[in-house]
Amino acid sequence: MNLQNATQQYPECRLDNPIRPAQYRGEVHVIGAACELGARVPGCAQGPRTFLDSRVATRLQVQGIRMIPDRILHASSLRHLSRCLHTLAERVAGLTYAQQRFLVIGGDHSCAIGTWSGAAAGLAGQGPLGLLWIDAHMDSHTPETSPSGALHGMPLACLLGHGEDAYTQLLHPGTKLRPQDICLLGVRSYEPAEARLLQQLGVRVLFMEDIHTRGLVPCMREAHRIVSRDTAGFGISIDLDAIDPHDAPGVGSPVKDGIPARDLRQALQWIAADADLIGLEIAELNPLLDSGDKTLQAAIEMSAACLAQSGGTPS
Repeated sequence: MNLQNATQQYPECRLDNPIRPAQYRGEVHVIGAACELGARVPGCAQGPRTFLDSRVATRLQVQGIRMIPDRILHASSLRHLSRCLHTLAERVAGLTYAQQRFLVIGGDHSCAIGTWSGAAAGLAGQGPLGLLWIDAHMDSHTPETSPSGALHGMPLACLLGHGEDAYTQLLHPGTKLRPQDICLLGVRSYEPAEARLLQQLGVRVLFMEDIHTRGLVPCMREAHRIVSRDTAGFGISIDLDAIDPHDAPGVGSPVKDGIPARDLRQALQWIAADADLIGLEIAELNPLLDSGDKTLQAAIEMSAACLAQSGGTPS
């Protein structure tokens, strides 16, 4: 992120002005990342428009949140995808730097490369970014280890500095996240190579087995401790395939035995009460695969759970 550009876009911001997300609890800027080039199953590029055309704005307004539609970014080729992610990163960086909360709606989960590269840049000078990654998958392959070559299986690795330069060096060279500031939750489908990478880096992974054994709320509490300690703020990235397919069938890579939507919504309400939550990302909403708008409703519920909070720190 070019911080001079951010200052020009938001002249009221100064380099010595600390990030104070709690000041902006009453509104959220919504950005669509309408790309599906990183996935194998078409349809998720329609997710952002479907979400924005729903009653989500009314739902949030009733709960005291004003939704500000920002833009929907499109990518028609892989060459355009890197440009799209760069634009997304710049926009999120500007919002974060200006202390504005954001909601990014994908598209496939490759949008996370842009979202969290931008958020990390927006916090530059304040401290590192924490990230709670809620997903059935690890999304930590590299081009050398990926069986499919699909970019939506690589975004977390890219954020950790492992992958093609076009994606690992968005906005600035170097890793965007520290391994100790990341926690994965709900994982139940992965390959040995990506598990080895995360283990070697020291990234905490809470599997579905952990949730079954310990309960979702205790796992969420641990995740919150990891992403909020020694960080300037934290974000939440939700791949809707983390939710059980019964509640969210409209995803490209459904995996059975997921987190019930109701349970995840309630757990998110707890963690989102922390005023240091700077933004939210929801990915992989595929209207072509949805049934009775179940997945759309799950996306709306997760958004409301995370954004319609008054601030404060979870107990």
